[in-house]
Amino acid sequence: MEGNLLKILWEKLLEALRINPAPPITSATIQPEEPFTVDSQGIKIVGQIFFPATGPKLYPSLIICHGIPGSGTARPANDPGYEKLCKQFASAGIAAVFFNFRGCGPSGGDFDMVGWARDLERVLDKVYDTPHIDPTRIMVLGFSGGGAAAIRVAAETNRIFSLAVVGTPAGFEIFDDSPEKIVDEFKERGIIRNPNFPYNIEKWIDDFKEVEPRRWISQFQGKHLLIMHGDADELVPVEHAQELYELAPAGIAELIIIPGGVHRLRLDQRCFQQLKRWFYKTLGWLTD
Repeated sequence: MEGNLLKILWEKLLEALRINPAPPITSATIQPEEPFTVDSQGIKIVGQIFFPATGPKLYPSLIICHGIPGSGTARPANDPGYEKLCKQFASAGIAAVFFNFRGCGPSGGDFDMVGWARDLERVLDKVYDTPHIDPTRIMVLGFSGGGAAAIRVAAETNRIFSLAVVGTPAGFEIFDDSPEKIVDEFKERGIIRNPNFPYNIEKWIDDFKEVEPRRWISQFQGKHLLIMHGDADELVPVEHAQELYELAPAGIAELIIIPGGVHRLRLDQRCFQQLKRWFYKTLGWLTD
């Protein structure tokens, strides 16, 4: 009886503190980003949180997971990066979290897929314990390889309320051919930095199969799941999205195909609009 009473009181406190519904959107509703670091298997993972500026309430949060970097060159001038996406969601009343997986950006380490899943787990721990973030409404948005890591983690924890994956492959068959060539390419991209990494190339390749989304999506433990893909994706055929949708738990998964959408779908404004609407719907914020 006492345990039930405490649970009811806790839920009432959370409800009183929540931002619900979404606040009006203005250009001034973003606070300066808050940087953070977490330790993931001895590797420093660097990220930042973009908070809305609507008062001391509990915000739903969105952890954004980037994909596998396509090259080691500087970002094109017409690409605002994930920071713009974070600011868009923060302006929409959602605390947006972005971090670099191991091997990428200012984070340490070298690229491997199982390691990426571990990185996301540590960031999830950080967000869960961050003041002013509602621990019951933590959402994740994963692009391409980041979506694969997110699906794996979401199959192992019930702390992810909603998950959306964009341009995410169902499997990593592409890595079956010429592993040495693949490693050399990733070294050229700068996401494998240690000249002796991977120490066991067979295990490194097997780790891709271990994280394959088709193996894990049926075990998704959250409440809402979205699979988004462009039908003109030049890297991951749209059939991968259809396969994931068919394997996903019935009744909670949705599939959105963007006509003419290419792999870098985050640069397509239709992607953000669809994602915002979907996350709003899962939060109960839609008014129409």
